[in-house]
Amino acid sequence: MSEVMISPASGRVMGITEGGDRTVSIFMQLYNSHITVAPLDGVVRRIIPERGKFKPAFMRSSDFNTRNTIELATEYGTVRVVQIAGFFTRKIICQVQEGQKIRKGEQMGKICFGSRVDVSIPEDFELCVSGGTRVRCRKTVIAILQ
Repeated sequence: MSEVMISPASGRVMGITEGGDRTVSIFMQLYNSHITVAPLDGVVRRIIPERGKFKPAFMRSSDFNTRNTIELATEYGTVRVVQIAGFFTRKIICQVQEGQKIRKGEQMGKICFGSRVDVSIPEDFELCVSGGTRVRCRKTVIAILQ
């Protein structure tokens, strides 16, 4: 069976960025579960918290919002899971530490209320979702190893 990459959050795919770093952006509404999980097995290489604004997470201007980037070293390369605060959100909880081994589906943190999660897709993976797709944390396959 091929390796699959699971959705790190529940919500709706609001966009996919192609190019050098393919990224799937998932918008979480207030009623979605706001936990963030590891999309693949790996080791937490770096955690980068950044202060910023608190614009609505579904708007392009949210690219400058407060965020927490978790870099995972996986056997397929580096995967970045970016927890982005939204308009109502003022708190991002990170539950992992640098150097920690983490399994696919294991909880990495939580973003309180409506927010966004961006996840980078390794080069050898083929996307299984598109804009508008509803995804469920731990359940939806977002990419599969080619």
